[in-house]
Amino acid sequence: MPVADNLTIDDIKDFQPQKVNKKKTVYVRHQGMTKNNSPTIKTKGLRIKELFKLNSDEFKKKEESRVGGRIKKISFINELLIEFSKKNKKIPSKFHYDLKGSKYFEKITTTKEYYVTRTEKEILKKIAHQINLIFHNNLTFIEFGSGSAEKISILLNDQVKFYVPLDISFDFINKSSKQLFKSFPKLKILPTYCDYTKFIRLPKNISKTKVGFFLGSSIGNFYNKKEKEFLKNAKKTLGNNSFLFVGVDLIKETKILEKAYNDPGGFAARFNLNLINRINNELKTKLKIRDFKYISHFNKKINAVEGFLLSMKNQELFINKKKIFIKKGEKIQTEISNKFTLTSFKKLASSSGWKVKKYWFDKKKFYTIFLLYAK
Repeated sequence: MPVADNLTIDDIKDFQPQKVNKKKTVYVRHQGMTKNNSPTIKTKGLRIKELFKLNSDEFKKKEESRVGGRIKKISFINELLIEFSKKNKKIPSKFHYDLKGSKYFEKITTTKEYYVTRTEKEILKKIAHQINLIFHNNLTFIEFGSGSAEKISILLNDQVKFYVPLDISFDFINKSSKQLFKSFPKLKILPTYCDYTKFIRLPKNISKTKVGFFLGSSIGNFYNKKEKEFLKNAKKTLGNNSFLFVGVDLIKETKILEKAYNDPGGFAARFNLNLINRINNELKTKLKIRDFKYISHFNKKINAVEGFLLSMKNQELFINKKKIFIKKGEKIQTEISNKFTLTSFKKLASSSGWKVKKYWFDKKKFYTIFLLYAK
């Protein structure tokens, strides 16, 4: 039975899931008051689609504004302005994942060259056989950047009572949560549309044992060593005596890495070039995809695959009334995928307040999944 609660409202004291009728109408009652003494939302008879919309309302207040009938993504525009005002322009990797970008990424994961997804699934299947030995009953799974929720379904069993997917793409989390419900109708799914890299206030009445997931080697996608900040925020979100599974891509042969991030089918290129579409949609600019070229390489100095959009001509755009120039030959960084050794990730986890409890490899030792514990 799916249940929805607005995860961004402070301190919901109680909620009580009710019956689901044959038409899959979900009944939810939120009881108590919020921290600022405003009444909590009381809903009855909401369909699943409406509940997902409800979950996004508070985040949208911070994330979006309506200007002339058009929705503007506040954080995207503000961060773009900050990054495009610098000498070395960047677009944070989290902004890849609008609905179209998420679909392109799903295509990337099916390519022969992109080993990460199939390797991670191979390891998750091993872990699935050990889940009941590692944890007791009555678990809550919280997935940071849940995407299609395909991987988490490998681990779901009767021990898991709640699943809380956190994602920056509202359309994608909407679609994936409904698909997951079809396969696990007894699972209580509480989706939320949010910036999962920040601290998220979770509902109080979920299972006491919280198990987080940050898969897909996403821990490597932070610029300027911000992965440590994410791990600290995740620890704060999950709380003491919680767990976190983290997918970590290991340093390997350059040729293998570069093919994975620039496949012959061009899906990686389309994934990155889609950011031009997003800029045009949000800012009403008229940049053309043909005026950019996607390039990538493995930077051995920092052990990271870097992706860029290369400008093929002099161009300009306005962000919040500020004119931004992009010169011919200038590179805008759109992707970073940091690679680790076992030692380097253990140090990162320890410095972020986590203890390494266990880790698993694939056969080739290309990839590992760490299980971290927070005291």
